Amino acid sequence: MCIAFPPVQFCLQALIAVIILPVVGFQVYAQSSGDSLAHPAKEVSTFPSPSTAATPTNDAASVSVNTAMLGADQTHYVLSSGDVLEISVFGAPDLSQKAAINSAGNIYMPLINNVHVGGMHVEDAQGALENAYFDKGILKSPHVSIVVTNYASGVVLMGEIARPGIYPIVGAGRLFDIFAEAGGPSASAGQIVTIKHKDNTEPQTVVLSNDPVKSLSANVPVQQGDTIIISKAGVVYIVGEVYSPSGFLMDEKDRYTVMKLVAMARGTTKLAKTSKARIVRRTSDGQMEIPVPLDKILASKAPDMPVQSNDILFIPTNKGKQAAARSADIAIGLATGLTMIAASHSY
Repeated sequence: MCIAFPPVQFCLQALIAVIILPVVGFQVYAQSSGDSLAHPAKEVSTFPSPSTAATPTNDAASVSVNTAMLGADQTHYVLSSGDVLEISVFGAPDLSQKAAINSAGNIYMPLINNVHVGGMHVEDAQGALENAYFDKGILKSPHVSIVVTNYASGVVLMGEIARPGIYPIVGAGRLFDIFAEAGGPSASAGQIVTIKHKDNTEPQTVVLSNDPVKSLSANVPVQQGDTIIISKAGVVYIVGEVYSPSGFLMDEKDRYTVMKLVAMARGTTKLAKTSKARIVRRTSDGQMEIPVPLDKILASKAPDMPVQSNDILFIPTNKGKQAAARSADIAIGLATGLTMIAASHSY
């Protein structure tokens, strides 16, 4: 090796490196070993931690989370025959199951047989199951959670509502809570809501209002078995010689008249024959026409006339005025043409 590299100094440096490197490596290894002995690594236990051991690791755990979230919404719901319950027993996954309430109001649970829950709120039913497991000595500290997955009864919503159907009583059990569940009244809904209570033969009438203060009185309590009917707002139409022919939703509390319809339609046009106006009304005997002396009503020489839901107020065209208007248009056109001809000959 020294023959290939003549300088003696280089040979000595290479020799020293060969001797020192193993020694340094051994010292580093010894130091690391000593550190590991002085500060041993924390052992990883194969047993679950106390927090993990206390939390169920089966499907009942995920069900219990849903129960905690949905329990508040089902607080006021009264269990009845046909309801399907998702029952979770903490610490005892074998006891957790789905159960349907039979016609007697009972559910069958492992080891405690039939337990009556019909007519109870969800929280009371949970307590009944916990007491049954405790009284029979099956569980020392039972904790039961119930979620209603299928409802057999509730409030029937009909009429002008976004999503008619049967809805369970949730929240505070108020009318507006049910409306919120069903998407609210439709655009054509009226202000009258009729509530038929299951334990009362006399229906309750509620008037909705756009006034926030008055609307609070309309948020009445409802209960399972009630039938709620939202009325359809009446529509009146005005067509013919008015500036804005249209249909208008009627407010049940307001009285709609011919003059009010004309005002909402921005008045009659110059071609209107107000003496021949009429209301077209559909009755059980068929369609009928009611003469309306609109010319006298506008001149305050005749009383205003009321209109009903689905009435059509028709204001015809005055043919004489229409012909005169056309003659005037022709005369203006001819005059304009003559003016243009005269102007061309003047150059």
